[in-house]
Amino acid sequence: MKIGVFTDTHYCNAEVMCKTRRPLLSPKKVREAMEAFRAAKVDLCICLGDLTDLAPGDTKQHAVKCLHDILALIRSYNIPFCLVPGNHDFLALKREDFRSAGVQVPPYAISANGYRLIFLDANYRSDMRHFDVAGEEWTDANLPREQCRFLEDELNAATEPCIVCIHENLDPSVENDYIVKNADEIREIIKGKATMVLQGHYHPGAECLIDGIPYITFSAVCEGTDNAYRIVELP
Repeated sequence: MKIGVFTDTHYCNAEVMCKTRRPLLSPKKVREAMEAFRAAKVDLCICLGDLTDLAPGDTKQHAVKCLHDILALIRSYNIPFCLVPGNHDFLALKREDFRSAGVQVPPYAISANGYRLIFLDANYRSDMRHFDVAGEEWTDANLPREQCRFLEDELNAATEPCIVCIHENLDPSVENDYIVKNADEIREIIKGKATMVLQGHYHPGAECLIDGIPYITFSAVCEGTDNAYRIVELP
C-alpha cells in the first residue's frame, strides 16, 4: 500500500505569516505533491492538518473560499483523500464547514488495502471545548474521553494492521507545547496494537520509535519555498 502524505499547508490570503510561512505558495506545492502521488499510483492521500489558515484581516468567507479552492485542486486528481483538521483550520472554520465541503471529520476509521486507518481530532481544550475562533489555544490540545474509547475499541476490534492519524503530537520527540496533554494515556492505548502513528503540527518534522511503533511527524508544506511531502510505502 502507498499513502501520499502532506501537512500544514496553512493556505490563506497571505504572502508571509510567522516570518517563514508562505501560504500563497501552498497550492503550487500541493499540485506538485499530487502530481508525485499520481505518478507513484498511491492508494490514498492524507493531509494531517492545518490545510487552511486565517490571514490578518481575512473574513470567514475568505477562509471558506480557500478551503473549497484547495479541496478542488486535490480532488481534481481523483485520488481518495482524507483530512485530519488541525488547530489553524478552526481559526475561522467549524466542523460543519468541512462537512459541507464533503470532508469527513474525525473521529472515524476506514479500511484500505489491508490496513485500518484511524483518524482522531485532538482540537479540544482542557475544558473540552472544541477549538474555534473564540477559543483556540494550540498549546492546550486534548483528546476527549469518548475518542480515547473510540480508539481503543477500533484497535481491539481490528483484524487489519492499524495506522493512527492525528494532527497534534503524541510522542516526546517534539517540543512540549506541541504534545497532546493526555498523550501518555493515548500511547498506552496504542501500545502493541498499532503499526504506525502519522502526525503533523510540528513544522520541522520528527521521528521516533516507542514500544516498536514508529511515530512520524511530517514536515510542514508552508515553510519557505521548498516543498515537503512523502510517500509512505507499506507491505
